[in-house]
Amino acid sequence: MNFTQKQSFAVFLDELVKKRVPEGHLLSVFVLGEDFKTNAEPLVELCNPGSGENKSAMTSNVERVRKTYEEKFIKPLMRQGEALQGTQPAKASPILEMLQLVAINGFRKHDVKGERRLFLMSDMLHNGSAFSMYRATPNFEDFSGTDYGRKTQADLKDVKVELHYLLNAPQLQTRRSLLFWENYFIKSGARLVDVRPLEG
Repeated sequence: MNFTQKQSFAVFLDELVKKRVPEGHLLSVFVLGEDFKTNAEPLVELCNPGSGENKSAMTSNVERVRKTYEEKFIKPLMRQGEALQGTQPAKASPILEMLQLVAINGFRKHDVKGERRLFLMSDMLHNGSAFSMYRATPNFEDFSGTDYGRKTQADLKDVKVELHYLLNAPQLQTRRSLLFWENYFIKSGARLVDVRPLEG
């Protein structure tokens, strides 16, 4: 990420952690790295214990609840956010494999019954030896019929997907590319509910 993207990422993470993860909900953070096998498990995984703002001082130790919320939920996530911003660009970007791992180790592992939401921050340019969007973005139907397309299809049933788009290569990040991912998520059982270009 460039300087402006890092600023936007920091604001997004702050809003996500403090305002968009309800009390009692689990937040799992995965890293899209060069080697998907080393990033198969979440970098950090925490349940929001609640800030105590809706609790009564008569029935709860509000200060202790607030301290737990800050020390065990907010601070660890913000520290990881800062570490992520310093990550060097990778030579490969196995997005398809990582989406499978998020489906397995994020949603299925915990047997999530309530709301399922996936926040993606990426340029969405899959880049691997078997398939690279730096060469061309195929029609999704053609791709999904290939051996690699079938092998990398994820099960993201009932997941609402928000894409925060890193516009690092606008000449490749076209409507065709976005349509590929829209169709990919539809086939996976998910729905792309929001696409927001990240400033910078």
